[in-house]
Amino acid sequence: MKDFQSGLFLNKIPYVQSGSGSNPIVVLNGGQAFVRRPIPARALRDARRIARLLPSGRPVYILGYEPSPPADYTVGTIVDDVARILQEIGPATVMGISFGGFVAARLAADRPDLVKELILMVSAHRFSPEGRRSVDRQIACAWAGDFEGFLDEFGLVFRRPWLNWLIRWRFSQERRRLHETMNDPATIVRGLNAVAGEEFGRDPSWLARIAAPALIVGATRDPFFDVAALEETARLIPGAQLRIFRNETHMLPIERARDVAKAIARFLYKDRDVTSRTTS
Repeated sequence: MKDFQSGLFLNKIPYVQSGSGSNPIVVLNGGQAFVRRPIPARALRDARRIARLLPSGRPVYILGYEPSPPADYTVGTIVDDVARILQEIGPATVMGISFGGFVAARLAADRPDLVKELILMVSAHRFSPEGRRSVDRQIACAWAGDFEGFLDEFGLVFRRPWLNWLIRWRFSQERRRLHETMNDPATIVRGLNAVAGEEFGRDPSWLARIAAPALIVGATRDPFFDVAALEETARLIPGAQLRIFRNETHMLPIERARDVAKAIARFLYKDRDVTSRTTS
């Protein structure tokens, strides 16, 4: 997938597209899509990274989020928008990454006619306890305009030490212009509140409405979605498969992109009919 095009769905939802035709894959990006100011170069970089995880030969749409969300912005708001997009381009395989997994799972439960397969990538139906506390701290920092404190919540997100050093160095270089690269606080808070404002783990019975074959991919050292949350999600979605990578973190799709791509390909083309839990 080398050729990318960008545009807007519904005159407000930014997307990057690769390929054309039927049987699309729709990707709901992680929270960085609303935390950072949307610029074409960043969207293209994200699209190239995500494209490495997906099989070739199918059209891929990578969706961002509404740049100026309303005050009552919720997961339901985003689900409604994505449903309208899928009515336009056709039923799809839907992959939600991190934050996007909340939307993808709820979409699959509410609109089974639009979701052919569901992939939750480093995501679950709820945060881990530490993940929830981290999101609450992020909201507090964003409200205060404390972007340095906000980014400090992501201090050790990689497994490889040199990548953690690199990201800390990158943040240090950005400190003087964080207000140029970060989105405005209201947009960040509304995006985070869309998921943190709902207690998804309180009543997870809605997961039983998901009819699409589902794959949950996670890591044992992910501070945002721990093994307990991943296992609970897989148990409550009928026939779901769970793939857990040992000693990996929330950056699993970046650090183990090739292995994650293999897991996705196996799910899409071989192993849909078997409920399983594998760890590697």
